[in-house]
Amino acid sequence: MEKDVLHYGMISILPAIVALGLAIWSKRVIESLIVGIFSGAMIIDANANGIGHAILYGITNLFNAIAGHPANSDLGLRGMGLIRNQGRADTILVVLLLGAFITILDKSGGAFAFGEWVSSKVKTKKGAQNATALMGCSLFTSAYFSSLATGTVFRPIYDKMKISREKLGFILDSTSAPINTLIPISGWVAYMGALIVDNIPEVTDPMRGLIATIPFNFYCIVILVVVFLVANDKIKDFGPMKKAEERVQKQVKIENKVQQEMAATSEIRNGTVSDMVWPLGVSVFILVILGLWNYTIANFFDVGRVPLNGNKMLIISFMLGIIVAFIKYTSSKLMTAKEFLDEVIEGTKSAIIGGMIIILAVTLGDMLRAQAPEGLGAAQYLGDVAGSIIPKGIVPFAVFLLSSFMGFSMGTSWGVWGIMMPIAVPLTLATGGNPYIAAAAVLSGGTFGDHCSPISDTTIMSSIGAGCEHMDHVNTQLPYALLAAGIASVCFLIAGFIL
Repeated sequence: MEKDVLHYGMISILPAIVALGLAIWSKRVIESLIVGIFSGAMIIDANANGIGHAILYGITNLFNAIAGHPANSDLGLRGMGLIRNQGRADTILVVLLLGAFITILDKSGGAFAFGEWVSSKVKTKKGAQNATALMGCSLFTSAYFSSLATGTVFRPIYDKMKISREKLGFILDSTSAPINTLIPISGWVAYMGALIVDNIPEVTDPMRGLIATIPFNFYCIVILVVVFLVANDKIKDFGPMKKAEERVQKQVKIENKVQQEMAATSEIRNGTVSDMVWPLGVSVFILVILGLWNYTIANFFDVGRVPLNGNKMLIISFMLGIIVAFIKYTSSKLMTAKEFLDEVIEGTKSAIIGGMIIILAVTLGDMLRAQAPEGLGAAQYLGDVAGSIIPKGIVPFAVFLLSSFMGFSMGTSWGVWGIMMPIAVPLTLATGGNPYIAAAAVLSGGTFGDHCSPISDTTIMSSIGAGCEHMDHVNTQLPYALLAAGIASVCFLIAGFIL
């Protein structure tokens, strides 16, 4: 390779295509990302040392890429993998702490007690549906937690008021994933922020970059509006949902394996409302105060910022929430210290898969973005070939459609974001477009797939939370999601041309 060659031509984007194609075919995100990284490492080594060397050291190169190396401006290195910079380690800590925090809130029974209190105030069908949507939106620390906790609270209320379990599943699913994408203090913020920092050159703070995408996250905004319009009967039931509601009104009872299994396995502690409100309230309060100070007050007043970025704010807020929970649960004898710590460990275990996806996704992104010979130079290649060919106006629209298709096919938002962000943002920059709209299009498309795909864990959790058959939930929800996606597509098309 010549020293002034910054990419390897069309082969530079091959690892992204391999990872995407394999993920869609196999529905296995982690394995697909590993194969994508492996193929990228093979290309880099083969160009530097020959194909024989690349084959001989293939496995070693794979693990070296994932471990990575630090950024070094003096040597012209962008950095790669887990040890690229401290922010990568912070991101993993955020994910592990979040897993621990959500688990202890769930196991305490506090969330369910809170829901019972809310349900006592509900008197009408509209009230029940609006309360479900509000609770689903308020538990933005975790899509899983939102669906399971809210569903558990409202199942008996929906049965009593003759509202279908499918309607409950739709509201759970269409609030949990979208609100986690929109709220910059949600459980997904660490991963989204890492991708924003890695792919938009001018962004150094993940929280600030993520906030800039919110006004353009059209699908997530529209589907939440649709949920409240449906809840208030402004959008009448149609399609399979209408049939489900008619079935309930006729009191046609169907045997439901999900409901039976949940009744047999349900076990929570006898927590109170305060067992959720205090730990979660302290955590959210600290995060909001720190965020307002650094991102609002410091911008308008002559005061210094707190020396914390978004990830460190999350670490502090989650740690304080866990500490408050420990003090409260052990002092009230809701849990012993040993039980509490056991639940914390189990919670961190549950977050390991998410941490693995983050590590692999950012590594593949590093490889695609870094110029040859450090990386593949895919971003440079896309800029060279697409900058003068693709009209910038259609890029956000196309990115949203492709991300939506990928999300539905793969059943994951995180996998889509990790693969598409390093492609969509450089392409948008090369065509002179707005990178925040491109990033929002990726986030919107991935979210669509995450809460609509039959193989999505979020969709499955919503079915479990609602206590309805999984495919019944998928089939009744999809028409509403497609309506929102159609409106969002028009918004992305318009935004692409005028912004």
